[in-house]
Amino acid sequence: MKILVIADIHGNAEALAAVLRREHDAESTIFLGDAILSGPQPNETMALLKKITGTCIMGNHDIEMLEPERFAGWPPQWLALNHWILDHFDPAGYEFLRELKPAGEYVEGGLRMYLHHGVLPDNPRNALPDTPDERLLMLAEGSDCPIVLFGHSHIQFRRTVGGQEFINPGSVGQNRCGQRIACYGVFENGKFRHCQTEYDQQPWLDAMDRISSLNEFPDFREWLKQGLITGYGIGQSDPWIRFAAQGYV
Repeated sequence: MKILVIADIHGNAEALAAVLRREHDAESTIFLGDAILSGPQPNETMALLKKITGTCIMGNHDIEMLEPERFAGWPPQWLALNHWILDHFDPAGYEFLRELKPAGEYVEGGLRMYLHHGVLPDNPRNALPDTPDERLLMLAEGSDCPIVLFGHSHIQFRRTVGGQEFINPGSVGQNRCGQRIACYGVFENGKFRHCQTEYDQQPWLDAMDRISSLNEFPDFREWLKQGLITGYGIGQSDPWIRFAAQGYV
């Protein structure tokens, strides 16, 4: 059985479409959260997600879509972007978001696994390739599942700790390690492999230009666009440039 594993789409429908086309023969999909915020293709992304079957869990940005008061204190340029997304989001898409499942133990394709979006308590909140074992184990929340899948940090890696394999498939929609690609993973006959695919970035860039609320923040819009173009989705800063130098994607 072939299982597609995706995470962190962030409103990038072009990247998601490219992944789904490439893995069209997947029999099931695991989605690890963060569907819409903060990308310029909310409805296009949701239309694609509604077609998948499998297990889908909730990420921190999915919670924020349902509870926008959580980002009320964000800087004004981010508020302008997020409120545009909320204003243009088809209300029918909220049904999908509300049905996203919590972190926990699941069985997909006969594989017993623990699914977690990947937010760790305290700082740093990301689970990274060099995160100490004891903090990585927090993602399993006491479970002895042999496979722990998570996202959030947007870096493809896998580590074995105490007999459990921790796997991050990377980000579909917002690469952070300097690559213009969509990252994901696949289980095939019980074996996992990391995958990447190129996609056409221009529709995403055009969609960002159409967000009228960002006309007041042209430098911010250009920063977002350059983040996609360069593959450094939240800027060329540590730890992303360090991991990029080490060959991570």
